[in-house]
Amino acid sequence: MLVITILPTKKERREVYMGKWLGAIVVVVILLGGLYVYSEYEKRAALQNCEITLSDVRVASIGLTGAKLEIVFRIYNPNDVTATLDRIEYELYGNGEFLGYGYIDRSVDIPARSIRYVSSEFTLDYGGALKTIWSALKRGDVDWRVKGTLHIDTPIGTLDVPFEERA
Repeated sequence: MLVITILPTKKERREVYMGKWLGAIVVVVILLGGLYVYSEYEKRAALQNCEITLSDVRVASIGLTGAKLEIVFRIYNPNDVTATLDRIEYELYGNGEFLGYGYIDRSVDIPARSIRYVSSEFTLDYGGALKTIWSALKRGDVDWRVKGTLHIDTPIGTLDVPFEERA
């Protein structure tokens, strides 16, 4: 009985060898990608701990037709990673009366374990709810409240952190 063994050619051995290497590279890339996504997810979860407070509401000017206010927010990042504030959208209330909507639409980096102050100009026209707080505004006797959302950019999307604060 004659047994003939056909050995793979050099080209066939090289193709098998390359296929194994390619498979190993694909597995490593998938693992690294998974680790990256997981670490970004963990960072994103940690960023939900960012704290925003209404630091101050300053009357910048009072005119015959309205007033300009400066709304100052204090943002504390207790995390080990920098948080990038994309924007803040808020509603402003004075003595319980809705006064309007405001926003900050500039990007601000808040380093790890740091505090940043950001401000927004808010224009009040003399009319509507402003009439009810006008005298209190001139005296500086207004109970300010803001309700809104802090938007933080992350590599895997924007994180929305709702808040409600008084000054």
